[in-house]
Amino acid sequence: MGELSWLTEYYLSVVDVLSPACGLSVALSAVVLISMYADIANTITVRVSGMLGLCDALYQLGQLISRELAKQPEHQDYNGAARVFAFTTYFLQLLNSFLVSRIALDLQTNFLHWFACNKLLRWVLRHYVKSAVALAFVLACPLFFAPARFHPVFMYPQWSFGSQTRDTLYMVFGFYIWVIVQLLNFALVIVIVIIRLRRQTPSQNNPSSSLATDVMRTLEHRMRRKARILLLYPLSPILFYSPALVAYWVQTLHLSHNRATAIIWATSAVVGPLQAVFDLLVFAMLPPVQRVVQCYWTLHKDSDTFLLSEPGHYRESIFVGPYLSESTLSNQERWVQDIAEHPPATV
Repeated sequence: MGELSWLTEYYLSVVDVLSPACGLSVALSAVVLISMYADIANTITVRVSGMLGLCDALYQLGQLISRELAKQPEHQDYNGAARVFAFTTYFLQLLNSFLVSRIALDLQTNFLHWFACNKLLRWVLRHYVKSAVALAFVLACPLFFAPARFHPVFMYPQWSFGSQTRDTLYMVFGFYIWVIVQLLNFALVIVIVIIRLRRQTPSQNNPSSSLATDVMRTLEHRMRRKARILLLYPLSPILFYSPALVAYWVQTLHLSHNRATAIIWATSAVVGPLQAVFDLLVFAMLPPVQRVVQCYWTLHKDSDTFLLSEPGHYRESIFVGPYLSESTLSNQERWVQDIAEHPPATV
């Protein structure tokens, strides 16, 4: 048992560093990208991803503080500290769900033009962060006034209601039903976006629309790629915490509450850092972040490698191919193409 306790403490110490570090790295990366590459990275997706990373880091730090407080004997009984951390846990989860919904609302209003004339929704979108914080605070307030204490063995805040297990399960499953609704909303919006893109794509039989066809194909490809990445945000909590919820529900039906608590605590200790790393990878896969990385890599490669070669070789290396098809160019467009391929010498 001594060796097992030592391994548990070592694992928790690693998790205490890894999970908040992933969330804080997402938040700081979003701030740096928006400040340095505002024309590329200043998008709703990047801003929301940064706020999600900050909320995840605060949640993990809250779990760390609550576990440290639970080790002290004076905090074993019902007290205000456990109540605050129990409220903060549910509040941050609700805030994360509302922030994820902001991406779907952005697609609906700006791309699909849904609810575009709704003045109330436009006001909410302008003050979305304040509205989300207020709504999550109101929904989580009952947990602040409910009796709560730190679990003496598994060291996390737990609530005590008239029927403790059923009320806790009701709140947890209510939260995940909200996440599932968000996932279905994402899927519906993205399917409609792809259908609209395909309907607006010009016909291949019209040679004069070849440029428009390429543009629409590129836009549709980017939207599909962005859709697959955005679907990972509401899928993340379902993917990682559904086994914990199922195990918790099964154990509470057949076993004591303490054993059910052990199951949910052990599973959360494993899937928590996995979700933090997963969210970090999703942020790195976002199209604006990828465009910034490609832009930085191109500039770095050009400055370090190509400037050492001859100027002619530099232009040939940068130039990939004709910007437009030669057969469809007018005289003026062909002149512009020639200037782009062979720029005049500068003093």
